[in-house]
Amino acid sequence: MIQRVRRLIFIPAAGVLAAGTVLTAGVASAGATAVRQTGCTPSGSAYWQFTSSTGVNYYFGTPNNTYSGATVRLKPLLNGTTSWAGSQCSNGTWLVTNRGLALTSRARNAGADVAAETPGAGGSGFASQHWTVTFTSTSSGTTATFRNQLTGLYLRIPNSGPVMGQTVTTGNSATPWKLIH
Repeated sequence: MIQRVRRLIFIPAAGVLAAGTVLTAGVASAGATAVRQTGCTPSGSAYWQFTSSTGVNYYFGTPNNTYSGATVRLKPLLNGTTSWAGSQCSNGTWLVTNRGLALTSRARNAGADVAAETPGAGGSGFASQHWTVTFTSTSSGTTATFRNQLTGLYLRIPNSGPVMGQTVTTGNSATPWKLIH
């Protein structure tokens, strides 16, 4: 099976460009200091699905009654808690939000929980809220991996999972999430 890998890049005057490499700005951060991001443009919404070896579908989402700081968890249904809006940012990353809260990872250790928090930097998000999203297209659909700009870790299902309601974590290896429109 041949897989075609493409990464989406935001070019301010030209829109989205599919390419083999990622164009990112060299943004540095010292310690836990947040880095201001600029220029994020809404690009639509999607659901992200993981199918277990037994055929059970899981979607990453927020609690029904969510709040800033809530953990992102595995959920069974496509609904408002599992619908994520993507905004392409001028540094080549994505700000991914659910009901106004951004997918966030600050801990630099693998296995830490991922949270949904109010986007910083006037709504365009801090480095901890920006993700490099790598799309892979195959005959069975499109999958994506998410790598956090601040930590360099991937969005993933914990090694002990998947289990419905389990928190989504970060790690050194990525979970492929299937794009569901």
